[in-house]
Amino acid sequence: MSDPPILAGHAAWAALAAPPPGMAFAREEGRLDPAEFTAVVRASGLVRPVDDAARMAAMLAGSNLVVTARDAAGRLAGVARSFTDFAYGCYLSDLCVDPAFQGRNVGRGLIAETKRIIGPGCMLLLLSAPDPMTWYPKLGMERVANGFIIRRDG
Repeated sequence: MSDPPILAGHAAWAALAAPPPGMAFAREEGRLDPAEFTAVVRASGLVRPVDDAARMAAMLAGSNLVVTARDAAGRLAGVARSFTDFAYGCYLSDLCVDPAFQGRNVGRGLIAETKRIIGPGCMLLLLSAPDPMTWYPKLGMERVANGFIIRRDG
């Protein structure tokens, strides 16, 4: 089975950057509480060192683009945590949505809002965990196979 058509171009992604009904997107780098971040990562099932509070806080502090989705009550629904130069490249390191908010286009919206913020001259790269590998193409994201890794020690 082939992937759906690729959603190409900055304008196409920027058009999807509107938050779902009842949600608001915000940039929260330097402001997002590490415990709140850790809670949504844990709830989402994304494999990160959630039992190491200092490491989670350092991961968040070292990110220069953190886009959040919150409901009307201010509850954190999802986070897109990235590293970018805002000119050429952006690595979306963590995309996580609390299960209570999944299926409402929160994840897609966070990706689109990240792309809107970084601009048309900047590519967005996301390396996926195995389980959501079939989800990203459904959003219109292009698969890439070229890459290499040196794994962390822990």
